[in-house]
Amino acid sequence: MTLSVRTVVLVTLVGLVFGAAPPVGAQRASVDPATAATIRRLLELTGAAKLALQTMEQMMPSQRAANPQVPAAFWDAFLAHARRDVPQLVDSLIPVYAARFTKPDLDELVRFYESPLGRRLSAAQPMVTQESMQVGQRWGARIGGEVGDSVARAAAKP
Repeated sequence: MTLSVRTVVLVTLVGLVFGAAPPVGAQRASVDPATAATIRRLLELTGAAKLALQTMEQMMPSQRAANPQVPAAFWDAFLAHARRDVPQLVDSLIPVYAARFTKPDLDELVRFYESPLGRRLSAAQPMVTQESMQVGQRWGARIGGEVGDSVARAAAKP
């Protein structure tokens, strides 16, 4: 369950950062203050904001390369703005978590992330995420090369 929490955070953050809108219902949901406080604590313990910024910073070079028409000043300002507005992102995530986890679920997740193993996972997660992205890029490049070679061979046959 702990990794799925990280996955929810990453998918949500990447979508928010690079253009996908969060579900409309998630934006409008009302969350009771106790549940909201528990979610905030969970996001704090998991390092969600730090992980979001790390993910954005790691993806920025590929975004710059894919969009050379966008001036460098935009990307620099984008990151500065994202760093400044992280609390708004956390606020936006509260209804997403509230829609998917009960208060007892959230309390259990908080207990886990407050445990020695949970703290260890939170500390390791940024490097795990970074290394996983690198592994995924190499994997995708290998598959792309294999498919490209296959298509080229098929096209070369008489």
